[in-house]
Amino acid sequence: MPVSLTVKNVVYDTYSVSGKTLPDIAKSIKTKGPKDPNDNKKVAFLTTTELECLTAKGKYVAEGKPKIDKKTGWFEVTAKVSALKLILHTTVRCPKRSVSGLTPRALIEWYRFYACCLVHEAQHLDKAKKECEKIAKDLNKLKGSGLAETEAEALKFAKEDLQRVIHNHIFLDRDRLNEVHRKFDHSSHHGEKKGALLDTSIG
Repeated sequence: MPVSLTVKNVVYDTYSVSGKTLPDIAKSIKTKGPKDPNDNKKVAFLTTTELECLTAKGKYVAEGKPKIDKKTGWFEVTAKVSALKLILHTTVRCPKRSVSGLTPRALIEWYRFYACCLVHEAQHLDKAKKECEKIAKDLNKLKGSGLAETEAEALKFAKEDLQRVIHNHIFLDRDRLNEVHRKFDHSSHHGEKKGALLDTSIG
């Protein structure tokens, strides 16, 4: 497939949390944690993804032979993608794993919670990657058209038109990715259904 997807390694952006008890740490997260843009709630972990499309570096070619307008004699050319690179960047904003002052039981609960959260965030990336693969297939089908007195000029216009179409598509695709994250968090209650909830009753 001419459109290729590269998934970059996850960047972990950490913040410090403090407290001698789990309720203290939960408060610290509420103060310092990232805000989910979809529901404006403070969360412990937040995955953000961005799809970069190297449109300017892409390669575009004519599809089939040009048509010639009978009335004007002008050439009409259709352009398609020959090579185009998509890059998925992922950042996980998360608390630092190391905390001091907790009892052994509370520390075990903190580590359990942390591991469940990382599993949930990894699922966010997996779902984003699948959506980006669909986007790549969609981009692959896009066409541009150009009309001009010469075939070369018509092809030039067709390539420019195709780049414009791709740019508009990618702009809308950012909303698609955000919707994937929103739906997943809504259905899983931010992973709480799978254990990504800190049990602050453990002392």
